Amino acid sequence: MPRISIGILGFNEEYGIGQLLQSFQEQTIFQDQNIVEIIVVSNGSTDKTAAVAREKLAALAETVRLKFQVIELPIADKCAAWNHFVHQVSCEADYYILLDADVVLVNPNGLAELVGILEKHPECRICGGKIINQRGELLPEIINGKCYATRGEILRDVIIPEGIISDDAYVAVTIATNWYETDFDEGLRRGFVRQLENITISCGHTPRDNSFTSYNIAGRKRTIMLAYTQAQIDYCMRTLFGGGATAREVAVKLSRKNPKWFLKFLEQSPFQWPPLEPPSLRAWYSPKTIVRYLLYWYAYLLAVKGIRDREFGHLAWKLKGRFW
Repeated sequence: MPRISIGILGFNEEYGIGQLLQSFQEQTIFQDQNIVEIIVVSNGSTDKTAAVAREKLAALAETVRLKFQVIELPIADKCAAWNHFVHQVSCEADYYILLDADVVLVNPNGLAELVGILEKHPECRICGGKIINQRGELLPEIINGKCYATRGEILRDVIIPEGIISDDAYVAVTIATNWYETDFDEGLRRGFVRQLENITISCGHTPRDNSFTSYNIAGRKRTIMLAYTQAQIDYCMRTLFGGGATAREVAVKLSRKNPKWFLKFLEQSPFQWPPLEPPSLRAWYSPKTIVRYLLYWYAYLLAVKGIRDREFGHLAWKLKGRFW
């Protein structure tokens, strides 16, 4: 029986974590798989995320044989929470399942299917769940941080450098490209990356403390800065470290010796403009389209300021600059 560790990462998700753990009750994976542990990492939460998680996990443990932990970290940094789960508190599992705290499992076989793909296809390194939002629309990403599973021996070589803005983008690209030896599409062709056929989770139901506008502007700023930092890590891995096994060895050594190595690289690099990907204005007569277009450029200015101010990592979410 495989050893499986489930990590759930969340910030201020007292509502979401309760819904997610309640949906665990129906998961068939507990019937025929060896779930060694479920670990919830509450990173920087100021609400009752940790307390709700302990309550729900205790109730789940009454009906399912498993170990569980709830870890509270002081800073709202998902990449740091990811590193803490994988490298500090989880067991040496055969497979890891990563979930965000603001999702609900809608397929009783969902978690079992994730592990099943990895067992059936030895070449597959990472498998993404299929995700729908609150309107029932399918999210386009093959690998989304809200739900994916990986092989233990692959994941334990991944250490997210401080300064990276998105944990799932870094993890997915690193694994799919064999440490930047090839490109993502080639990784798909080789079968390194797969996605489930059935819907796995639903997202977008969690109430947000922030206003809708502020949350979306911060998200847009973060996405633009993400493209910038991902291009920089791509340059480090491919050009400076040589890609492949050599890049993996160098990056692991650097991260263990100095977790801030990539952040230092970003801070010392000359300023570069982040990639431009504004929404289309083909339907310029639509007020909604025009608003999206203007919000993008506002977020782009915030991202430029964020890069100049070295607001990398979890700081990319901050809205310090105002341009009105």
